[in-house]
Amino acid sequence: MDIILKQQQQQKMMMTPQLQQSIELLQYTTLELEQFLYEQQLENPLIDLQPPSFQERIYGNSYSPFRTTENDLYTKIVELNYREELLQLATLTFAGDDLQIVQFLIEQLDNKGYSPAHLSNVAEEQHYYGIQLLQQIGPPGIGARNLQECLLLQIEENNYDLQQLIQKGLFLLAERKFPELMKSLKLSKEQLLALINQLQQLTPIPCTLNSEDNIEYVTPDIVVVIEDSTLQFSLNDRSMPSIRLHDSYASILPLAEQAYVKQHYKHYEWLVHSLHRRRQTIIRIMSVVLQHQQQFFYKGLPYLKPLSLRDVATQIDMHESTVSRAIRNKIILTPVGTYLWKDLFSSKIESTQTEHSQTSILEMIKKIITFENKQKPLSDQKIAESLASSFQIHLARRTISKYRD
Repeated sequence: MDIILKQQQQQKMMMTPQLQQSIELLQYTTLELEQFLYEQQLENPLIDLQPPSFQERIYGNSYSPFRTTENDLYTKIVELNYREELLQLATLTFAGDDLQIVQFLIEQLDNKGYSPAHLSNVAEEQHYYGIQLLQQIGPPGIGARNLQECLLLQIEENNYDLQQLIQKGLFLLAERKFPELMKSLKLSKEQLLALINQLQQLTPIPCTLNSEDNIEYVTPDIVVVIEDSTLQFSLNDRSMPSIRLHDSYASILPLAEQAYVKQHYKHYEWLVHSLHRRRQTIIRIMSVVLQHQQQFFYKGLPYLKPLSLRDVATQIDMHESTVSRAIRNKIILTPVGTYLWKDLFSSKIESTQTEHSQTSILEMIKKIITFENKQKPLSDQKIAESLASSFQIHLARRTISKYRD
């Protein structure tokens, strides 16, 4: 074997530290970027950060000129308001006195879906009747006054042995006194184990309702509003400090320290340039999203159109990975709710004749299931037929089943 020494010239892209940091800057949320800037100030004596004044925090110098308030700096994300959903279902299902008692009970439910043991000005019989009505629109066990009642509402009326276990043996079961339990209920070991297995299929918490403890306050990175019937957006960077060169820059240029100062000045210039490029990238992406998803910003998720990262990247002449990094972890506050920015990107369902995104179809199925008769839930075939007749969306039953889960 001959040993050959030869030269070869090739182009290779190297990931420099500054390029890597520029990519990280693009991915930062507003709060992360603010923290990063203050860290840079500590490391670079040439960087001087000026916190915004109160007026700047309120009115700012964002991309769009619309006026906002301090409340726009923060928003809150809560879990689905199931209490409101129950009230809507009650209005659609009941009328007269039945509607009044059900609405009153829903308002009295605690965060786990239980009602108080006693309600003022409500008789015991009326209270129990209202609980029975609630079972028609809510999950089994909702409105129960205690754990035993909650579990009993979830089982068949003819399941006598399980009823006895819940009514008479729940505390013995909790203390794991199995011999006493078998003797008290006149059950064999096999029968008791079978009942315990059935009991484990029930839930002690019928549902979760909202409370102040469920509220999470977040800072949106982008705010979209309807101003004079027109959609406008703003980067929510009013709390961001402005970056400038330190006043004492001229006094720290002795010859002995020139190399040190040049290095930090070069970093300062890079940071200013990277911040500007990050801002312009976000603005360009958001301009495309705002134009493409107008119906969503007016009407909500069911009107979200298919939109891919590649679509946006092509329109603004950027790489798809750049768009992906820019939208990562960022929150957008809109007239129809608060979302992760990436949620506004959704793939197209090919089996539909009209332009519907996967997200919008999921919302349609969710709405159909929400308002179905809980005693006679719709089959996957019925839901498929409803989508086909109402929206010209043709999906297979197995697809409906997957989305329903």
